[in-house]
This record gives sequence, structure tokens and C-alpha cells, in this order.
Amino acid sequence: MKKKFVLSVLLAAMILMNMALVPVSAQEENDYSVTAEEAFKHANAHMINYIATGAPYFEKWEGASIDHNPLELYDPNGPKLYYQFSAYKNNNLIGIIDIGADKRLGQTVQLVEFDPKPFDATEAMKKSIEIAKSEYPDGEIKSTKMVVYDYPDIGAMTIVKDKTTGDEHRIFVDVYTLDVVPDEPATETKRGIWSIYEQRLKNGIDKNLNDWQESDDLTKSIEQKATSMEVNISTPITEEQIEKLSDNIMVTATTKTLNVPLYGQETSYYCGPATAKMIAKYYGVSHTQNYIYGVMGGVAPNGVDVNHQFTYYTSSQGLHKTNSLKDYDLTFGEVITEINNNRPFKSGTGSHARACVGYYYTTGDYVLALNDPSPLGSGSYKLEAFGSEANRIYVR
Repeated sequence: MKKKFVLSVLLAAMILMNMALVPVSAQEENDYSVTAEEAFKHANAHMINYIATGAPYFEKWEGASIDHNPLELYDPNGPKLYYQFSAYKNNNLIGIIDIGADKRLGQTVQLVEFDPKPFDATEAMKKSIEIAKSEYPDGEIKSTKMVVYDYPDIGAMTIVKDKTTGDEHRIFVDVYTLDVVPDEPATETKRGIWSIYEQRLKNGIDKNLNDWQESDDLTKSIEQKATSMEVNISTPITEEQIEKLSDNIMVTATTKTLNVPLYGQETSYYCGPATAKMIAKYYGVSHTQNYIYGVMGGVAPNGVDVNHQFTYYTSSQGLHKTNSLKDYDLTFGEVITEINNNRPFKSGTGSHARACVGYYYTTGDYVLALNDPSPLGSGSYKLEAFGSEANRIYVR
């Protein structure tokens, strides 16, 4: 399965760039654009730094190598969002690292996923084209791209133009399930489409550019050290080179991770209950996702909003943590406070719940360690750049 992931990524790139089966409008370069070559250097440099400084979960990456051919991911509204690089160890896929394709997104490493579930990007693109042709048989296929349609969920987006009216329609297909995702705004309780690009810009472009510059300075300092040791971080690096560089990296970092169990959500709308189950188990309380969903007042097939999730954490029928509170004015300092006090918390995007179980920070890198209940049935460990959240529930 893991080799299939690699072939899918490469084949997807061939379809989009070489074979011209699906025309894609050229992304206009500007002063904020990051090239694939530049992104690869950032991925290599930060991997080295994460291993050297003991970032959460990176102990498994010793001996890993990053493939220099990324999968390009776009925002549903058009901009190029990430270069997704795959990391391999002994020819097995062990992780993916998303590097921002636009400096205005902030620090360069946007997301790292560990032991990711393989997917077939080519199949998702083909599926979205098939559906577009079926629904609009007289339409003109304008483009097909891989997109982050409902962060962190990714899929294929095909744009088809009605030749009669001139209207354009978007067809979204999830990369894992190949299910059609309605082109409707996501809500707290319903899967849909929203822009993580716009969410990141809310942090302030000037601040984001400063964060990117700090990340770039870190990359350049590691590149300078590597060059002095005759190591080229513009190419895949070996285990021996990583060990040599790790022993000579002088960067200091602060990190802490709590031992919170990971549970995959049991349905597409159980991210809230699955997150609560993780946190409850940390406190020695065992509740099923079905039970938690009931306490939250969930009505199938919809998710539960922040207020209803909060009910479980405070209710005597739930975790009964009566000092818990909701927060929408988010800072990284609060992450440190909660984790240092051994309190995992619910971290939410616009439509998804995860458990924050730790943090890591150094100059140019401020990340949350997450137990994400997605993908369905398995869940995943992730590191996420600070600034992608919409809400939190502190469980106290």
C-alpha cells in the first residue's frame, strides 16, 4: 500500500503537468511564492532540526529520507497552499510534511503527519472528473487539482464550465472515501468547504511574514552548517548525514507531550466524541463514542458544535470537569500553560475536533502536538503550526 502512495503522487503530477489531460491554470508567481526547491530545503532542514531537538514523535524519523517530489495542494479558492513531501524509512512511508507555498501563511512547516494512511490521488482526480462529466455532460472541464477542502481533509476538485450559461461548478471528492463532498460552506456540525488559507491570514500578514522569515533563517543556518560538512540539503540526505548534522545542531527547543491515547473516530461526524474519549481516558474515565455523542446531544448524521461538546466535559453524566472553559481568543502561551499543568484540551478548526496533547517551540517554529481522530477508524498523530485553530475547550 505504501508504494502505491508514492506511485499515486508521481502519477498525479504527470497527469497535471506533463500529460495535460486536465488543464490547470498556471499559478501566478509573486514575491510571496515559495518554490518547490525552496520548500524541499525547508523540509530537510526542519526534519534535521526536529530530530536533533527531540520534537514529539520524531524519534521514529531517525534514518528517514524525504522524497524531493512533492504533491501540490491548493486552497479551494485558488491559491497554491502546500507542498506535501513524503518521508520514507526502509522504503516504508512513515510521514508527510506540508510546507507552505506562500510566505503569508506563516512558518514554513504547516503540518506533519506520522504513519499516515496511504491514499490514491490519481484515483480521486479521476473520480471527480467522472462525476463532473456525469453531472454536466455538456460542460467543459477547466481544471482538476488536489485541494485541502475542509482542513485537514484533502481531496480532488474539478471545475467544470457550463457552455450555455458560462457558470462554473466545483466537484469535490474526498481522497480516502472517494465520496462527493457538497460544495457548501462547512459548519461546526456539517462537513463542507472552507479555506485554511484565509484562516491563516487572519493571524496578520505582517506577523506571518515575520514567522516565515524566522523559519527561513533557521533553514539557512542549518544549510550553512550542512555545507561546511559537505552535505547538500537541496537533495535527499542519508541517515549518516542526518546523524552527523544532528550531532552538530546548536538550536535549542522546548517541548512537552502528554501520554494521551489515540482513538480514530467511528463515524464521519464523531470527531467531537472521539476527541472527548481520548481526553476522558487520560483521566481514567472510559466512555464509548456513542455514549459521549448522546451526552453531547448529537443528532445523527450531524456533528456536535462547541457548546454541545462542552456539555460532556462539564456534565455529571460526562467527565464532570466543572471548571472547563471555552476559548476563541487563542494564544500559544495558553497551550504551554495547559500542557505544563498536565491538561490535554480540545483543539478545534472550523469543523473538526482534535485533542492537543503537547507542544514544541523554537525560533521559527511554534507547533501543537495533536491526537487527531481522523482518518476514520484509525486517527493520526500530527504536529500543526500554531494559527490554524478556531476554538478550544480547556478541560479543568
